[in-house]
Amino acid sequence: MSAFVPARQRRLYQDVAQQLREAILAGEYRPGDRLPTELALAGKFKVSRAVVRQATMNLEHQGLVEVQVGAGGGTFVMEPGIEAVLHAFENLFRHGGVAVEDYLSAKRLLEPAITGSITESITPRQLDRLHENVQQSRRELQAGADNTEMLRISLEFHNLLSESTANPVLEAVMLAVVAMADRVPAFRTPTRTNWEQVLTEHGELVAALRVRDARRFSAIMRQHLDSVNEIYGEHRS
Repeated sequence: MSAFVPARQRRLYQDVAQQLREAILAGEYRPGDRLPTELALAGKFKVSRAVVRQATMNLEHQGLVEVQVGAGGGTFVMEPGIEAVLHAFENLFRHGGVAVEDYLSAKRLLEPAITGSITESITPRQLDRLHENVQQSRRELQAGADNTEMLRISLEFHNLLSESTANPVLEAVMLAVVAMADRVPAFRTPTRTNWEQVLTEHGELVAALRVRDARRFSAIMRQHLDSVNEIYGEHRS
């Protein structure tokens, strides 16, 4: 077991959670590993099992561990993920009252800059997935899909673009920004009358990627984000 020391902070569970977090981030416990039992940790930290339980719940909220119950259960280290980042962004955007204008301005600056390099990194498989997404969107639109479903598929398109950056830092930033369009009610696309335009621009983005035309791709992306700005402007007016 890691060289933990007795917890000393006023809120003991925070001290326990911080030490366990550092052990995980330092690689002492790898994804899939099971942490020591509550009883063992309580003895090591000189705290009650309730404090340990609260600490592991804190780590679970951070996306570092998963608590499983039943036979073979326990607290397991999770694979690195972006869920904790999404929760932090959502808290900031909703609790902090981020304006739609600020969100769209940041998105217009970030998305072309981050995705502009994918003309070099995108794979044939990723291109095919983007193409299928556009085709699925068109099928759903023709079938009368509601705005919620169309938004879900559209966000998936932008997530696929983010995953094609071949850079985990850029991918994480872009995925977090894109996800806010669905997680924050004020940012959701307000109408379905503009989906034809959105899908046309998605198709043009894929076409530019197929021929590795970075300049064309960036120009269409900026045009696409301008269209999104206009949609929100119409909704607010």
